[in-house]
Amino acid sequence: MKQGWDLFSSVEGTARAIRHGKLSPTDVVRAALQQIERCNPRLNALISLSPTALDAAFAIERKVRAGQSVGPLAGVPVSIKDLILTRDLPTTAGSRVFGTGLTSKKDALLVRALRRAGAVVVGKAHLHEFAFGVTNENAHFGPARNPWDPDRVSGGSSGGSAVSVAAGMCLASIGTDTRGSVRIPSAFCGLVGLKPTLGTIPLEGVLPLSWTLDHAGPIVRRVRDAALLFQVLRPRGRTDYLAALSPGSWKLRLRLGVCDYYWTRLDGETKDALDEAVEAFEKHGFQLYPVSIPSIDEALEASRILAASEALAYHRKFIRDKPQAYDPAVLERLRQGETISGVQMAEALHLRRGLIESFREAFRRVDCLVGATVPSLPPRVGQGHLSINGEQEPIVENLVRMNAPQNVAGVPALALPCGFSRDGLPLSMQLIAGFNQEASLFALGHWYQQRTNWHSRQPSGWLEGA
Repeated sequence: MKQGWDLFSSVEGTARAIRHGKLSPTDVVRAALQQIERCNPRLNALISLSPTALDAAFAIERKVRAGQSVGPLAGVPVSIKDLILTRDLPTTAGSRVFGTGLTSKKDALLVRALRRAGAVVVGKAHLHEFAFGVTNENAHFGPARNPWDPDRVSGGSSGGSAVSVAAGMCLASIGTDTRGSVRIPSAFCGLVGLKPTLGTIPLEGVLPLSWTLDHAGPIVRRVRDAALLFQVLRPRGRTDYLAALSPGSWKLRLRLGVCDYYWTRLDGETKDALDEAVEAFEKHGFQLYPVSIPSIDEALEASRILAASEALAYHRKFIRDKPQAYDPAVLERLRQGETISGVQMAEALHLRRGLIESFREAFRRVDCLVGATVPSLPPRVGQGHLSINGEQEPIVENLVRMNAPQNVAGVPALALPCGFSRDGLPLSMQLIAGFNQEASLFALGHWYQQRTNWHSRQPSGWLEGA
């Protein structure tokens, strides 16, 4: 193994070392599998392991030795949320509705893109059942536990994806995000999570929660790696996002906006960390502007109506035929869609059109919005509520309220660590940009990570009992 390399190294650097013959992809993947064997029994991040991971690594190693091209993600171990079809592993969706899982003769489009780029799938990541929840507490598979404190939730629904990266079981994971399901677990696990512009990463082969709100995106440790993964996963466009991150005058031209919606009802430690991040931006010449987004206060309810209605439409036949296969709590949430009227759906879709225009108008004045990803620290497993400044608050509504508007409108957003609590738990900042302006997110996020070390810290809580 290359001196100085470990499973907390960058995706970009690992792939480069493998392409240049300085690092063995077989050794890298074997190290990931050993870490999974060590940590997964405690943290419960992965539902299944790939039987072909080492074979894929061997194939890449042979190509490197033969001087053949191996792609920008050569030999990088990744996990895939178990809602995304893979040809070599069943897809459970975190449920028993499909028995032991759906089988597929082909990968989802995004998985095909990863494999073409040289990535090695090591396993399918745990999730809240059918992605319909934000804690990743699962009645069928148990909870995915937070590596920083295994007594706390990982966040969801892509909790297993975040845990697998944070604990060094892989270097990257792909999750899905309907009302925050990439960004919430990224925030709780101290990672970078990207929800791109709606439609930029194809969802063919991804089981739906809400056709209107669903996105897919990468979870990694570094913003540069998020840019690299996005570049691989996006089928259209030839933007070189990594080249756009080179030092230059862009950092002084970015205009940052502060919208009160993303700064309300935060616990003290989260607010303090965000204040420090904004102070750092201002100190280095970024201009901040107040921004108002009409109708944003109504976006949370619109997202609930859209998600509940469309989820019920997909699940209706399964609920009719095998309701006992669902977690009762998830089944109850799905059945809430039955109470939503056509008028409510029409109003939600009308609000969505207005919110899209409101975001367009906001991003004529600024390049990025800065705010919170989640309002507080992760709750304990089984806690049933969120604690914000000592007050008990509903979990779902409070974890999705900073995230759902971006899904309703379809604008890109990036979660990244911006500090740690007194108890050693990660704190997170969210950057939001205009449609198809992921480059602005990457530029600002990378600039911030060059000047802080929050993303380089590694959890130790997962070692207990590992």
